[in-house]
Amino acid sequence: MTEALRSIGVILRIVWRADKPRTILAFVLFAINGLWLVFNAFWLKIIVDAAVEGDMTKALWAVAGMMITSVLGMVANWTGVVVLQRLRERVGWLIDKQLIDLSSGIPHLEHHERPDYLKEMDLLRREKGNLSGVVQTLVVNFQTLLQGLAVGALLAYLHPVLLLLPLFAVPSLVIGSRVEAIRQKTREETVEMWRGADHLFELATTAGPAKELRIFGLQEEVPDRHRQAWRRLDRIHQRASIKGAALSGAGWLIFAVGYIAAIVFVVLRAVSEEATPGDVILAVQLTGQINQQVSSAVSGVSNFIRDLRTVRRYQWLLNYADEIGERIRMTDPAPIPARIEKGIELKNLSFVYPGTETEVLSNVSLLLPAGSTIAIVGENGAGKTTLVKLLCRFYEPTSGTIEVDGTDLRRLPIEEWRTRISTGFQDFVRFELLARQTVGVGDLIRIDDAPSVEAALGRAGSSDVLTSLPSGLETQLGKTFEGGAELSGGQWQKLALGRAMMRTEPLLLILDEPTASLDAETEHALFEGYTAAAEASAEKSGAITILVSHRFSTVRMADLIIVIDGGRVVEYGDHQQLIQNQGLYADLYELQARRYR
Repeated sequence: MTEALRSIGVILRIVWRADKPRTILAFVLFAINGLWLVFNAFWLKIIVDAAVEGDMTKALWAVAGMMITSVLGMVANWTGVVVLQRLRERVGWLIDKQLIDLSSGIPHLEHHERPDYLKEMDLLRREKGNLSGVVQTLVVNFQTLLQGLAVGALLAYLHPVLLLLPLFAVPSLVIGSRVEAIRQKTREETVEMWRGADHLFELATTAGPAKELRIFGLQEEVPDRHRQAWRRLDRIHQRASIKGAALSGAGWLIFAVGYIAAIVFVVLRAVSEEATPGDVILAVQLTGQINQQVSSAVSGVSNFIRDLRTVRRYQWLLNYADEIGERIRMTDPAPIPARIEKGIELKNLSFVYPGTETEVLSNVSLLLPAGSTIAIVGENGAGKTTLVKLLCRFYEPTSGTIEVDGTDLRRLPIEEWRTRISTGFQDFVRFELLARQTVGVGDLIRIDDAPSVEAALGRAGSSDVLTSLPSGLETQLGKTFEGGAELSGGQWQKLALGRAMMRTEPLLLILDEPTASLDAETEHALFEGYTAAAEASAEKSGAITILVSHRFSTVRMADLIIVIDGGRVVEYGDHQQLIQNQGLYADLYELQARRYR
């Protein structure tokens, strides 16, 4: 109960922040809408009794009262729907904004990479509409509660024993919560199956996989697997629905017994002249309304339980963001250096991904000298990218330290540190913006500075991309937009490389397999340009450039080559030294060189 109240408090604060006037108006209008039918039932009783008594004045006053409450009720109903719809839109917009801010604002990457966190994030993305819908659930449940209290008062007015009727609705409410729990459990158990079905849908409907689907004759295989996945999902959800329907039927049967008993009780009282004909009409009207209210309450409780689960996932993200914030909170912050004098030193560095037990990096100790160009090589899974993630502070070391000129990296404000880093990744983002913006986001303060963007593309050896764009830097990219230019994989990658070159004086430039879509000759030429740029940057700020590549013809130009195998540094030195050592680097170099002979 405490957790439920906390969740209600969270969503009410969001609703209140989204639109205070509409929040108040929605509750008022739905309160009026919930009461007018109850009042009309009472007016109808007076009209019938007045007609039987022959009191025309009393009947006319009751008719006037019914007209007034009906008009108010219908206006409140129509206006309330409009107000609530607009309120839901504003709440939805605010929640989307907060989810974006939360997810993208978390400095670390666990929630994007860990399977257990991915499950929570997938469910949150699928169910985020429930967060905006919870305002409707709250308003409707408030209306049902108010209407139920009014009906209860009139039932007590007729006879106190009729207050037993709502008790017959309790089993339906309890069963409703049980049914929703079954549905939620089914959704959670099938989240990976949903993810698989969605993946198959994307394979069949997006441009990227289209070539391979046709070459390998998968046009029927992928849709067939999608149908099979949906059938499995449908069977699982169907079983849950049948079980839920059986439980709900039992609850409604209990209420039906009470409903019939209440009508019979009032009719017998009327026959014995202990109740008026108007009382019978009122009883029939009220019991009918209770039937509708129970149905609404069962639905409302189910929706409320469902929505609260989504709110708890939202709270999970809030708590996770707070946990990460506390984890990286600095008690002794240090300023970001204007330049690196000595270098970045790794001391007994080890790392285990959260939720796993295997060491990806183990007891790594080495110095990355200031002003140097460093290549990191090794086979897939050796730990190269993990090392890069630690330098970017996407994760914190499990043990050991990373020091920048003797200062623990964890003492440097994380956002400030990242303003002095520039990166180019293999899994780069295809920002579907103007070409100028796609490159310019690499240094936001200069996103609209066309000369700076052109200079960055020049440093990246990517200026040729502009010649293929109809409006140059002002070309809209991506087929998502009408008239948008679609680029080849290599062209997108060249723009990403330009983005990495936007910051002219980074302390650390990381290029992690950034030229995978380019041929070896182009990559070699680009890295020659990067090496020259790195030398210029090193003079200004002592910048360190890190290259991660599988192509040994490229990395041989680095000042220092680090060979990683099984999470450990097994060799380091320049190209000539490593070849003379006849170790792993020499073996891998010779193996790759044979392919080009």
